[in-house]
Amino acid sequence: MTCVDTNPRQNLVWFGIAGLVGALLTGIGEGVLQLVPGGNYTDPDYGFFLDVSRARLTFGHFLSVSAAPLYLAGYWHLTGHLLPQAPKWRFGIFVCCAWAFILATVWIGQRALIAETVQDLSSDGASLDLLVHQRLLHEPLVNALRFVMAAFSIIWIRRILSGKTRYPRWMALFSPALLLALIFGLYAAAPVIGWLVLPTAMNTSHAILFTLSLLTTSRIEGQ
Repeated sequence: MTCVDTNPRQNLVWFGIAGLVGALLTGIGEGVLQLVPGGNYTDPDYGFFLDVSRARLTFGHFLSVSAAPLYLAGYWHLTGHLLPQAPKWRFGIFVCCAWAFILATVWIGQRALIAETVQDLSSDGASLDLLVHQRLLHEPLVNALRFVMAAFSIIWIRRILSGKTRYPRWMALFSPALLLALIFGLYAAAPVIGWLVLPTAMNTSHAILFTLSLLTTSRIEGQ
């Protein structure tokens, strides 16, 4: 039995669509949660949250947390096309990516709580020590995701350039890490424009990645 027998191409299409929907909805949720015109998203004290209403925090929280688990489906799609003839490696890489996105979902779930702490702090209703402690609990989660995305991007590039995937070689240019770097570079070079995409950088990069993956593999009849 081949890996195609256990992972029909059509199933991977649906997993890819689910991942794309997850990236879009999580991005919308994060945008509602923290998008502020001209916001300084490198502020370690999260000052941009002062301009976000409680209604936005609530809606953005539930939308992003509800949609984020769909990333797991998206990575089942990506790894299926990236390692079609290596099911054990595919499963191991998928598990690592799934673990990272589970941590990221916890991270997203904490954003509204941090925002409310920042807002209470501005009115002397909370202790600065509380925010510092929350940051210590909060930031390692997204850093774990970034580390895994960097490692996955190395695998992505090397594997695609080897010609042993279902992707054309030019797809090596669209690794998650490179797409994220371009978004952060845009924010650094042109913050007037960059603030529109930086708060949803991970989601924006994956919406692009899932879309390109679906488009480039849609003509494959199965391998």
